[in-house]
Amino acid sequence: MRPVKSPVAARAVEIALKYGADSARAIVEQNLENSVMVLGSETDRIMSSASCTLFLYLFIDGRYGSFTTNMLREEELCKFIASAVEATKLIARDECRGLPDPALYYRGGGKDLGQYDSRIESLTTDERIAYAKRAAGEVWGKDRRLLSIEVEWGDEIEHSTYADSAGFDGETLQTSYYLSANCSVKGRGEEKPESWWYEGSMFLDSLQSEGCCRTAFERGLESANPKRLKTGSYCTVIENTVSSKMVSPILAALSGGNLQQGNSFLRESLGRKIFGENLTLTDRPHTPGLPGSRYFDDEGVATRDRDIIRNGVVSSYFISPYYSRKMGIPVTVSGPSVLKFEGPSVIQKNELSLSALMQKAGRGILITDFNGGNYNRATGDFSYGVRGFLFEEGRKVHPIREMNVTGNIITLWNNLLAVGNDGRLSSRWMVPSLAFEGVSFSGL
Repeated sequence: MRPVKSPVAARAVEIALKYGADSARAIVEQNLENSVMVLGSETDRIMSSASCTLFLYLFIDGRYGSFTTNMLREEELCKFIASAVEATKLIARDECRGLPDPALYYRGGGKDLGQYDSRIESLTTDERIAYAKRAAGEVWGKDRRLLSIEVEWGDEIEHSTYADSAGFDGETLQTSYYLSANCSVKGRGEEKPESWWYEGSMFLDSLQSEGCCRTAFERGLESANPKRLKTGSYCTVIENTVSSKMVSPILAALSGGNLQQGNSFLRESLGRKIFGENLTLTDRPHTPGLPGSRYFDDEGVATRDRDIIRNGVVSSYFISPYYSRKMGIPVTVSGPSVLKFEGPSVIQKNELSLSALMQKAGRGILITDFNGGNYNRATGDFSYGVRGFLFEEGRKVHPIREMNVTGNIITLWNNLLAVGNDGRLSSRWMVPSLAFEGVSFSGL
């Protein structure tokens, strides 16, 4: 059954104003999740869960409070909101808190973003089990080197309703499906390498379930018997499954919170050329059929296409209404929706697959996983443990182990060699595989 818009968000705002709030915003999130776990050829676990949560934001005499509850019956809701109002009155004033200017709100009229698959309404438990077992059957019992495999099928409906006292009224609805596989294989001696793969889609018919378990198995075999390399400077290609690791520091550095607090390596960078000509990063929030697409952010502020970085020049910060007031600069949006890359001209022709990126890089290290580490928000310096492969002429030579990649985010991106054409449609951030040159690794 298709979810119906909940009246609770609007009702919560009414109650908050009644009990003394100057203004209020409410979001009701409803989720229906189903999952099936298969071990080998046997069903191990079947789960189904439903949740409905209210997020309430109150503004009273320059004070701000945020509260959460899943007790949504009228009597319980009234008691909860009355207590929330009293609690907010005890919080220190912050005059920059408040709802956005209504002129910034999304007012409707946009075309359907195509994020809901009605097929999910009729999907049965038996079908879910069959999908998981069919996937596991690609490899289970067909190769003695496979020691174990765990396959999980999942699907979810996410439905959110928004309301505030300044007149904003919004709703989002989307579905998602995923299939994941984790396996262990026989390595050298007692070694039992483990590996995984994941496929996801908003639509059942476009879920690439075939080959998921085979990919996990093959990645496990490839990762057996790793070697350590000498410390040095290498070209590196970062696989699309983990490449967002090097993008998220940029986005965090462009956020209003970090900029206002001086905790950003990109402070005072707006309009300046910080990166190389070959880096263009955009936000395209109205792209149909993608999980990150949206017409408004969590505060109701309308989204639009924007350049984040254009030919190396920082083009936009992410400024919420709160940090707009704090910093005295215009509101943009609280964060990115659908990230897209445009690289050197050859990339715009979609010519570089992962293997082509490795071919272009020549010899270097392919990173397929990050293992711990961190980065400094103020300077952009980073150090991460990595797993992956030495590659030469576009081919993997052997897996690597016990190595760290170190450097500076700005320096790294100024050494961008090429951008792949393989951003994953299952992700809210479509970050493809990335190739860099002159990257420092520590090993032997």
